[in-house]
Amino acid sequence: MSLFSMTGFAMAEETLSPRLSAQIMIRSVNHRYRDIQLRFVGRDEGPELEARLRRKLEAFAQRGRISVQVELSWLEAQETRVLVDPEACRKLMEELSFLGEIRAGDLLSIPGLVTVSSIRDALNAEETAALDQLIEKVGEEFRRRRREEAEALLVQIREELKQIKLFVAWIEPKLPEFRQKIFLRLRERLEELMQDRSPEESRIVQEAALLADRADVSEELVRLKTHLDQFEGRLKAGGSVGRSLDFLCQELHREVNTLGTKCREMGVAERVVDAKAAVEKIREQVQNLE
Repeated sequence: MSLFSMTGFAMAEETLSPRLSAQIMIRSVNHRYRDIQLRFVGRDEGPELEARLRRKLEAFAQRGRISVQVELSWLEAQETRVLVDPEACRKLMEELSFLGEIRAGDLLSIPGLVTVSSIRDALNAEETAALDQLIEKVGEEFRRRRREEAEALLVQIREELKQIKLFVAWIEPKLPEFRQKIFLRLRERLEELMQDRSPEESRIVQEAALLADRADVSEELVRLKTHLDQFEGRLKAGGSVGRSLDFLCQELHREVNTLGTKCREMGVAERVVDAKAAVEKIREQVQNLE
């Protein structure tokens, strides 16, 4: 299954019938959930058509704020409807009689007295079917572009994953050396405490437990490698994995940070900083994925 970005754009225009053409434009940005905002330009359509188009659009995206503009343009002149409020006209002429003769043209400029509008029938079956096909066409283009953008993001994500794996490959064989150095410091610290004439047993136990804990980071390393495997697996599976990958980024950051806190030997801090920077870059890219 492919990966998809939450940002994309597509547009298409076609003639639906001899009397009507349509242009559909879709654009999307990042959003925690799926939020489809559908707007008609040129005429107001009923809720049935809007619900129909919304259901079709849901098939092309699982997450993101998706703005859809449907512009319907009439290709032939439409019948005109003129609505006049005669009672309001009569009363107004009576009230303005002191001004002298009132012409009909004077009343046309007053809002609400005369309304001129085009009579537009609802879309027929042929036009509705053509509009469905246009939605399918622009939706597939929209989906294709989101997939292409996700592929570009994937290249950057894999490059940063490589940096984290290099960090793991560097630190794993050095763990016995780091452990030995920490144990030596532990012994020196205990000897200092024992030189005290009346050392507190609780203090000795506390110091020993603290340094012993720092001497072993194998669990953090195992979890880090497990999270990397899970990350790779979800990337390979594809689909709507953006949220789960974002969560795994938090776990990766936690394990790398813990490794850096426990291992303060020469050269470790610099590599930890690089690994954490790689995790942050991955998270920035992942937050763009559906």
